Amino acid sequence: MRNQEVINKAEMTLSTLESGGIMNPTQASTFIRMVQDTPTILRDARVIQMDHDTQKIEKIGFGQRILRAAQEGVALTKDQKSVPSTSTVNLSTKEVIAEVNITYDTLENNIEKDVLQNTIMQMIAERAAVDIEELLVNGDTSSSDSYLAQLDGIRKQATSHIVDAAGEELTRQTFKRGYKAVPPKYLRIPQEFRFYTSPGIEVEWKDRVADRQTNLGDAAVQGGLSSAFGVPVKGIANLQPYTIGEGDTATDVSDIILTHPKNIILGFSRNIRIEVDKDIRRRMFIIVLTAKLDSVFEEEDAVAKIVKVKE
Repeated sequence: MRNQEVINKAEMTLSTLESGGIMNPTQASTFIRMVQDTPTILRDARVIQMDHDTQKIEKIGFGQRILRAAQEGVALTKDQKSVPSTSTVNLSTKEVIAEVNITYDTLENNIEKDVLQNTIMQMIAERAAVDIEELLVNGDTSSSDSYLAQLDGIRKQATSHIVDAAGEELTRQTFKRGYKAVPPKYLRIPQEFRFYTSPGIEVEWKDRVADRQTNLGDAAVQGGLSSAFGVPVKGIANLQPYTIGEGDTATDVSDIILTHPKNIILGFSRNIRIEVDKDIRRRMFIIVLTAKLDSVFEEEDAVAKIVKVKE
């Protein structure tokens, strides 16, 4: 196929992608699943597809014992009867944008296999997933970065149970303090929780586990998911380190977040828009995606944050 035929076919494919700008519900759902499948924290989180820009999530549960000692022929008193606690979590989406540039050479390598549209959507999803994870993790409404200032991410939202490592090196005690900071009622199945760390801290922990010279240590060195007190330790790229102190006392540190993955809610509006343009000077297509999203903890009390852990 000649180069011009490739470009013409690409234009036709991209014009069907554009489809008036807004994806239909099926396209939107497929795209959201593609974003979710990208290896980021989004793969673990609870993703909700929202029909509107705002949505309330109703919570209901029992925070205390509901069973009583039974006495035949005697009904429970008013004080012994249990009433579930209810509350709501509010999602209010903010608009985000991602741009993907696809060169003519890339198109030439994919067009013959008739998978161009899937290739384009996959590239967009992978790029968008990284950007969304950055906002979900590091969002801060007081940030000077206009993108991160749109909402508070999970790093900022975790405020109830803070453990300060004060720049000390990572040890078992670091994880132990974080584990014990979460109210026990939430940690019924510890292996379903995660210690989310920076990639550097994850490697440090695997190195310490490897020093034990056991089968578990061998598995950690070879890339297995290590754990601390039964909770898997998982590094995520956007949980980046920061510096405390100055001069000779400056130390690179990072945070560790302990939570159940499904406690992280990402609300994703179905109104996803995709628009296409062509830059003939740079020989590439420009594809711009806009979407609306928000992220919250369903139960912030079930989260611990260990801060200032030495990298």
